Formats: sequence, structure tokens, C-alpha cells
Amino acid sequence: MAPATDEDEVGNHPDRRRALAVACVGVFLLVVSLSSLNVALAEVAAALDADIADLQWIVDSYAVTFAGLLLAGGALGDRIGRRKALTIGFAVVAGANLLAAFGDSVLELVLMRAVAGVGAAVMMPATLATVSEVFNDRDRPRAIAAWSSIAAAGGAFGPFLGGWMVTIAGWQAVFVMTAGLGLVGLVGARLWVPHLVPQRVGRFDIGGAVLSIGAVGSLVHLVIEGPVHPASVGTAVSLVGALGFTAAFIRYESVVQNPLLPLELFEDRERVLGASTLTLAAIGFNGVFFVGALLIQIGWGESGLVAGLLLVPIGVVEVIVANGSVQLARRFGMENMISLGLVLMAAGYLGMGLAPSGGRWWFVLAGIVAGVGNGLAIPLSIERIVGSVEPSHAGVAASVNDMSIELGASLGIGLLGAIQRVWFEAGLPDGVEVSLADVSTAADRDLFRTASLAALVLAAAIAVVAVPIARASVGSTVSR
Repeated sequence: MAPATDEDEVGNHPDRRRALAVACVGVFLLVVSLSSLNVALAEVAAALDADIADLQWIVDSYAVTFAGLLLAGGALGDRIGRRKALTIGFAVVAGANLLAAFGDSVLELVLMRAVAGVGAAVMMPATLATVSEVFNDRDRPRAIAAWSSIAAAGGAFGPFLGGWMVTIAGWQAVFVMTAGLGLVGLVGARLWVPHLVPQRVGRFDIGGAVLSIGAVGSLVHLVIEGPVHPASVGTAVSLVGALGFTAAFIRYESVVQNPLLPLELFEDRERVLGASTLTLAAIGFNGVFFVGALLIQIGWGESGLVAGLLLVPIGVVEVIVANGSVQLARRFGMENMISLGLVLMAAGYLGMGLAPSGGRWWFVLAGIVAGVGNGLAIPLSIERIVGSVEPSHAGVAASVNDMSIELGASLGIGLLGAIQRVWFEAGLPDGVEVSLADVSTAADRDLFRTASLAALVLAAAIAVVAVPIARASVGSTVSR
């Protein structure tokens, strides 16, 4: 490889590699906090007598506050600087997870997960915005691919780490592990992240923040509770709230002087396509981890550690493929590689759902196929969103990326979890209720596997629907 020249270093910050390391710790932490918890859910259900809806809210309370506050978090980072945003985020996430480890009720876990989501919303945009700022146009795509591959590593090793911690110390250890990673990131942010001059000034858009939280919260509540109680007042209120808050947010942002989300960011068609594709891809990616972990533990009767090990290959393969995704996109076209990735994701999800009980190698091979798809579709969609944005909007552009992921995550967990729950409950004899902790008979396990298959079929269908969106390109290329 040719040595770097002075021209190659133009626009690169001297501390960029250490800043990238801290950013990677941050994104790894946030993904691990979700993926590791998935394999502890069966233990949580048994310890706290929780049903699928309770588990969905334990997971999604984090995702709702995370997604709802991401735009506010990105805008805050643009104003106070990346280092301060990372410091605040790491501290809040670490503290909330440590308190969650001592929780002894579903409500306590939901509340602490929601607080952790607030910290994550401040931290996550700052991780990607830091990468965008300290690398020049030439090196930024590779740095983003590294950031994305570390996120994938969190998805890969999170289930194993969670399963291992649950096996040796109980479900509380998952939260202690996350708190420890938060403390590591906090120290790294203070020592290694350079002081980057805040890029935005002006009043903070409080109104936009409130409206965005209302829109995301209403939508996630609709997705989780709607399939179970389609004719309830709560479902109707959630539907009206999701539509009303979204319309009000768009209108408000178009007239306010210092908008939380500058709407001109969406004048770039590639960014819109990237955000749309990323949201749909994240629905399957995150929902499948939730459904798959419960399938293995409840439907197959395996331990959390086994579930974690069987889910590891998805992320490991994604890490490997993500590191080469930029080169593949340069050669074959970004839209082609994203489309191929989505098709492979769909095939992998179907294979996971069709794996027979105890069919570990079948499940692993299907997961590898899905992992290849993830490694192509997700990092290249991210590059479409943040690949070329001015520094003053780097945090908000990163927030668009992160909100796409987290909105997809919360919708995926809510929608696929709801399908799994409704299908299972509908198959039970009239008047019979079976909690997750009580699923032990062969008939109940067969029913739960069928319900999981239905959810995974939906995940595959969503990935296929995303293909024409990925292909609606204006000729995107990756920076050389």
C-alpha cells in the first residue's frame, strides 16, 4: 500500500484514530445493551413473571426514548460539542444500567431502560458525527464502515456475552456489564476525543423535540398494542397521535427559525433513500434478534447461552462483510449491493424460521446468510445518509441515521414481537393462558415455534419490500 501523502492528510484530525476508537466503544455499547438483553429475556420473564408484552416494553422503553430524542441529542451535540455530548451520554447510560441491575419489577426495568435511552440519544449521534468530522472525504467511508462493523460486532457478540453473563451470574449481570462498558467509554471520551468546536448556535428547538417524542412514542405504542387490541381506545389514540404529531412536527420544523431537523437535509434524494432503506432493514435485523432469542429459548427449550452462541454468527459475518462493503459498492454499484443484501437478509430470516427444533446448524447457516445481507445493506445505507454533509449539520445527519436504525429497531421488536405474541395466544385453547415461564409441553413449544415462524416471514417480507427503494437511486457512488 502506498504511503500516505500530505494531500491525503488534508482534513484529517491528528487524533482521529483515538476518537474513532471511542466512537466505536460507544456504538458497541449501545448495540450490546440491546442484543445482550434479548438472550436474558427468558430469565427476566421467569424472575419477574413477565409476559411478551412486558418484555417488549422493557426492550422498547429504551428504543422509544432513544429514537424520540435522537434529533434533540444530535442538535445538542452540534451546539455543545462532541466530547461533552459523549461524556454526558456515557455517564447517563452507565448510571441507568447500574440501577437497572438492582430492579426487582417490570416497572423499574422499564423506567431505567427509558433513562438509558435518554443518554443513548445524546451519545449515539455524537459517535458518528465525531467520525464524520475528524476524517476527510477520502478516508471517511472506510471510517464509517469500521464504525458500522463495530456496531455489527455488538450485535454479534452481545448475545454470547449476555448468555454467558446470565449463565454465571443471572440476568442482572447483563446490566452490570453494560454499565462497565459505559464507564470505559466515559474515561475514553475525556482523554481521547479532541475538542471539536460546536457547529451550531441559536435557540434550542424545544417544540420540535416534544413533537418528535410524541410522534415516535405514539407510533411504537400503536405497533406493540395495535395488533393485540385493534379496536381499543388506546390503539385509536395512538394512531391519531402518530399521524398528528408527525404532521405537526413537519409543519413546525418548516417555519421555526432554528429547527431541530433542517428539512433541507431531505432535499438530497440519496439521503432519503438511505434513511428509508435503513429503517426497513433495521426492522428485520433488530426484530429477528428479539424473536430468534425467544424462539431458541422458549420454542426449543435451550439456555440463554446456547441462544447467544447460535445468534453470534449473524453479527460475525456482518462485521467481515461490512469491512469490504465499500470496495464492493465501488465496483458493482451501491444500489446493487444494498439490494443484494436485502434479498440475502430475507432468505436468511426465512431459513431461521424454518429451522427444526434443535436444528442448530440449520439455524447457524441461515444466520450466516442473513449476516452477509446485513453487512452489505446496513453500512452502505448509512453511507448514503452521512457520506457528504456539511459539518454544521453533521450531528443532525447522524441523528437521521441513528433515528432510522432505532425507529426500525423499536418497530421491528414491537411488530415482530406482537405477531409472535398474537399468533401464539390465538393458537391456545379458549380460556387457556400460558405464560412464557410455563411453556414446557411439546404442544406449547410447537405452537410457539409456529408463531415465531410467522414473525420471521414478516421480517423477510419487509426486507423484500425495501429492495425497490434501494434501487431507486440517482447513481450513487462511494467516495474514492
